[in-house]
Amino acid sequence: MPNQPTTPRPPRPRPGSSINACRGGAMLIALLLGTLLARAARAAETELRIGIIGLDTSHVVAFTELLNRPDDVRHVPGGRVVAAYPQGSRDIESSVSRVPGYTDKLRGLGVEIVPSIEALVAGVDAVLLESNDGRVHLEQAVPVLAAGKPLFIDKPMAASLADAITIFTLARARQVPVFSTSTLRYGESTQAVRHGSIGHVFGCDTSSPCTMEPTHPDLFWYGIHGCEALFTVLGPGCRTVRRTSTPAGELVVGVWDDGRIGTYRGLTVGQRAYGGTAFGARGIAPVGENSGYRPLVVEIMEFFRTGRPPVDERETVELLAFMEAADESRRLEGASVDLADIIARAEAAAADLVERYRPQVLPAAPAAR
Repeated sequence: MPNQPTTPRPPRPRPGSSINACRGGAMLIALLLGTLLARAARAAETELRIGIIGLDTSHVVAFTELLNRPDDVRHVPGGRVVAAYPQGSRDIESSVSRVPGYTDKLRGLGVEIVPSIEALVAGVDAVLLESNDGRVHLEQAVPVLAAGKPLFIDKPMAASLADAITIFTLARARQVPVFSTSTLRYGESTQAVRHGSIGHVFGCDTSSPCTMEPTHPDLFWYGIHGCEALFTVLGPGCRTVRRTSTPAGELVVGVWDDGRIGTYRGLTVGQRAYGGTAFGARGIAPVGENSGYRPLVVEIMEFFRTGRPPVDERETVELLAFMEAADESRRLEGASVDLADIIARAEAAAADLVERYRPQVLPAAPAAR
């Protein structure tokens, strides 16, 4: 018979070859695991430790969730809230009553609650000043500036233009980066218009809820949201302001140096929402919508990382001056008010405040030998 083809048999494993393969696989897994752990360790080393001052606003929970939950699809990387000092307002009931609840929520997110701002800044790399009450922002900012820590101040930057100018002046002297804004600056359509989606903007109208708080200038408490969107679109350069105030709402009209007109409507009755319209060379576009907190937190983290404020000091000063001028116009029964006068008055008041707080912020000069 012819020889039948035979099926080749696989070679017999050499003694110990399967053991060696297992050992090789284990070594590879160990190597990969070690690499992943090393990367995680490096990430932890570069992750910024963030502190929060003031636990009387929903922003503290929203910001912490975005930063401290890496498994969340909305997670913003680069930092973690590790400590918080709870005191915000001392006498605004709507703020004071929120502190216990927000404190408990932050503890649940792994945040240590500390007894003082000094204890906070000693253990963090950067600070979110979140107190709802703008009146305490200057005194709360001073120890942060003294410690040289980058500082974001939530709206309003302060409850007066003079306090805000004082913070900026002390920050420059101490070479500490600072910026402040409302979330509304980072509305998607608002940013698109600011970056040229409809070409040169000739005018803009914005609106927002305008709840008022007797301890603050009228628009500082909540109207600032719509005013922030207005200045995001038009930028600095506002020259005069007029205000009309009736039970049906607030209307503030600003005229810019180049003739552009910007208006803010404060909604006090009826349906209250965020919105507006920008009028440009290539089109008309909606602005002023609320796109949530994440875009702002992304900007804050970039600011903490680079030390470069995304909002120019001049723009923030003019925004606050616009709102103070609106109050002045109301006192003058709708008369036109020059922003330059408002800013000059605030700078004079700030000069005294700077001298009061300068010794707390700037390190003492070495004694002459």
